Amino acid sequence: MLILSLLLACTGAHEDTAVEDAATLTFLDPVDGDTVPAGDVAVSVIVDGFTLEAPAKHNEGAPEGYITVTVDGAVALTTAETQFTVTLADAGSHTIGAELTFADGDPLDPAVGDEITITVE
Repeated sequence: MLILSLLLACTGAHEDTAVEDAATLTFLDPVDGDTVPAGDVAVSVIVDGFTLEAPAKHNEGAPEGYITVTVDGAVALTTAETQFTVTLADAGSHTIGAELTFADGDPLDPAVGDEITITVE
């Protein structure tokens, strides 16, 4: 057991798997299937079981971090806020994803996040 703990410490892995088991992230607005006008889209998410901190903060191994937001698979922004804006200028279907990320930049394992697909008019 000691060897496993030392190995995890050396690799920078997060030992607190209870964080991943307890943490949740869910879209509040918009919801999957919504239609929104083109431009800036206000997004709200609910985060439970995880402390949000500024992306620039580095705190190796702590159960805290930020949200990585993607639009159509590309990283759009990182934030410690549960309300943010994404810009969707092109009409059509777009997927917005949000995933919790530890403050040191490591993803939770297993990943904790949510994804919606909306239509832009």
